Amino acid sequence: MKSTRSRIHTSNASPKPVENVEISSSHVGLRIVAVVLLVLIAATAFGYAINGLFSGTDGWQQIEADVDDLSVATELTFMYDIGAGSESATTERKAIVVIYSDACETAYQLFTPDTEYEYVFNVWYINNHPNEEIVVDEVLYSALETMVESGGREIYLGPIYAEYESLCFSAEDWQAEEFDPLYNDVEAEYFAEVLGFVGTDEHVSLELLQDNTVILHVSDEYLEYAEEMEINSFIDFSWMTNAFVVDYISDVMIENGYTAGIIGSNDGFTRNLGGCDELFSYTLYSREGDTVYSVADLIYEGTMSFVYAHDYAITSDDAMHYYTYENGEERNPYIDAADGLCKAATEDLVLYSDSATCADLLLGLVDTYIADTLDESKLEALANDGIHSVYYDGFTIVCTDDDIVLSDVEEGFGA
Repeated sequence: MKSTRSRIHTSNASPKPVENVEISSSHVGLRIVAVVLLVLIAATAFGYAINGLFSGTDGWQQIEADVDDLSVATELTFMYDIGAGSESATTERKAIVVIYSDACETAYQLFTPDTEYEYVFNVWYINNHPNEEIVVDEVLYSALETMVESGGREIYLGPIYAEYESLCFSAEDWQAEEFDPLYNDVEAEYFAEVLGFVGTDEHVSLELLQDNTVILHVSDEYLEYAEEMEINSFIDFSWMTNAFVVDYISDVMIENGYTAGIIGSNDGFTRNLGGCDELFSYTLYSREGDTVYSVADLIYEGTMSFVYAHDYAITSDDAMHYYTYENGEERNPYIDAADGLCKAATEDLVLYSDSATCADLLLGLVDTYIADTLDESKLEALANDGIHSVYYDGFTIVCTDDDIVLSDVEEGFGA
């Protein structure tokens, strides 16, 4: 693995042209990342080369979805180089907004476990129609297929995810402890009972048939238990949802010929659509105490997918997925299907690839990040498949990509 000695620092997270791709060794001190920029950019940790950002009718602009119904747009940031194509900037922007808005609504309707839609056979519908053959949209079918073929049980952790969601929404420690199996013996017993069901195909499994047809098999015993305990989600993509959402919306834009953009979710899934002949920077972050800092910019060009996992909240949007007790103990959304406990092998881990999708990166993340310790051999195996990783060993940036180019790296202690 390639290592770069670095002292963690903060830098202005605003989008900026890439002027110098040499690794910086200058000491510039600690500067706090502006909160307003964190809200927009740091949550997804993507940067980009720009030309007239937010000004005029062309150049890099944020695309806002025009939606009346629930959609995933509130969880996404979509930047596009308006005017880069053959259409006029006005025509192009209008078309992009229409396509993006429709995709955001469709994505929400397909993946939500909480909302019923007439004539939409989504995750909610599957959960409420166990042991029935259901023809679903090919996008949802593909996502379910990805999770099933991975061999993991994460998709079946719906009841466990619900408890962590309540934990992270808690305002006080005593409230959080009610949902925490490490603090509450009753909750620990509930987790053990649920894991006894979700851990085996005998009680719950997805069968994938031809023509986008699925069956959620649920045993009579589990159905009876679910009714007693008011469980209503046998399957749930939970924190993994936006990997598939970002892939879907990216594919829709590409299919329609709009590739000069970047789509990222506020929980760390990002796709550069590859249609810009420019250099881009992806900002790497870490924290010191309660302050989030910029560590370096990863310089790249062309099509690229990223996923950024971290065991702490970066923005207010992030906060609903994390909880920190007064004693400093933290809870995160990355749940181990073996024991139902949240785990993070390291504070920060970025996976990226110029050929893999966000869903591909997600599977690599599940295998490497949801663990007590980081297994470097697994990261090397991913690198052999074209998926590279970046993480920190103290003040050292460790990379599996020997060709990585970093900019604005702070000098390390003693370097």
